[in-house]
Amino acid sequence: MKKRVFKRIFVILAILLSVMPVLALFSSLLTSIFNHMEWYVLLQKYVVPFEARLVAVLVKPVGINALIPQDSASVSLILEKSGEFIPVAIEWNCIGWQSMLLLVLTFSIGFRGNYKMMSKMEAIVIGVLGTFLVNLFRMALIVVVGYYWNSFAVFIIHDYFATFVAFVWMVFFWWFVYGFVLEEKA
Repeated sequence: MKKRVFKRIFVILAILLSVMPVLALFSSLLTSIFNHMEWYVLLQKYVVPFEARLVAVLVKPVGINALIPQDSASVSLILEKSGEFIPVAIEWNCIGWQSMLLLVLTFSIGFRGNYKMMSKMEAIVIGVLGTFLVNLFRMALIVVVGYYWNSFAVFIIHDYFATFVAFVWMVFFWWFVYGFVLEEKA
């Protein structure tokens, strides 16, 4: 049962990876709908500043001094480089809601079977925390690439590599959960 479900998830992720440009367009459409309906306001007001602070902490060990502006709606971080200041906008759409949505969708497939409720809850916690951390490291990587390289590299990392990382995380997560977390009922 586990192998069959894992194979299904892997096939779904492989198909999603092959249609990544269409997914990017779909994500843009969803984003514009959310922008129009103003569903993003709470994320932008509370989650983005929190995650921007965490990104600032993550980029510090690689030599980037990131400042957090107190009253700026459009700039989440200010990077200091050779006496100059570089504004970085982290928007609600950058925090990884798409990968959280994908994770929740995979729960509907991955939890089919006769598993103990506690092991399902453990898997959910691992999945949500892992996806959160993967998204933080993805944002930090984009900041580092933008700081040390150029905007084209940022574009590639932001639009394509980040999606690939989310898919790799999903495959790893389900492999780990089936191998070490989910317990079948007696």
